[in-house]
Amino acid sequence: MTPYRRTAAALLVLSALTFTACGAENTSEQTANETSSPSAASLTPGDGAFIDSESVDRSDADATAEAAAVLIHSWDTATDKTQTAGAVRAKPLMSQEWADNQVEPQRNAAQGDWLVPSQHQAYSVASLTPAPGDTTQDVAPDKAIRAYHAHWTWNARDGRELKETGKQEIVLYLERHQGQWSVVGHTTDPTVR
Repeated sequence: MTPYRRTAAALLVLSALTFTACGAENTSEQTANETSSPSAASLTPGDGAFIDSESVDRSDADATAEAAAVLIHSWDTATDKTQTAGAVRAKPLMSQEWADNQVEPQRNAAQGDWLVPSQHQAYSVASLTPAPGDTTQDVAPDKAIRAYHAHWTWNARDGRELKETGKQEIVLYLERHQGQWSVVGHTTDPTVR
């Protein structure tokens, strides 16, 4: 074996040992962290604070729209993969056709916004204010549009006060069938100031 090959072989072995040692150290840290915080499977989304869609007065367009808007902005970084989980929670307030469109993607578009909250297994606390303008209206006796500014803060399960917040506009399109209002479409605009 030439001196070059011996040196290369020695460096390869040394590198392998270094990576193995680092990997073992990280694994023990991960195990310690995983055992110190509850698993997602043992947690109730939003610690039970999210709206129960079954308790919403579906005979009232405003009550249906407000509940759906809050649920769409109700996320739990410990149990949800994406923001679409909020819309999935609101499915009982939607028409079957619109509910079928609420499918979680593989990646969360809000990864950066969820970074700090997820470190504390936080869940969002949403509130609404009416959006200005004339978007909100009753289009017909069985059709309505409601627009809100949704604002949210984060409740951390570890008790830490988080400064991260967010807001966006949400417009909901509703129809009434057999006395029950349902969301048949919605859009969000995160550029609201």
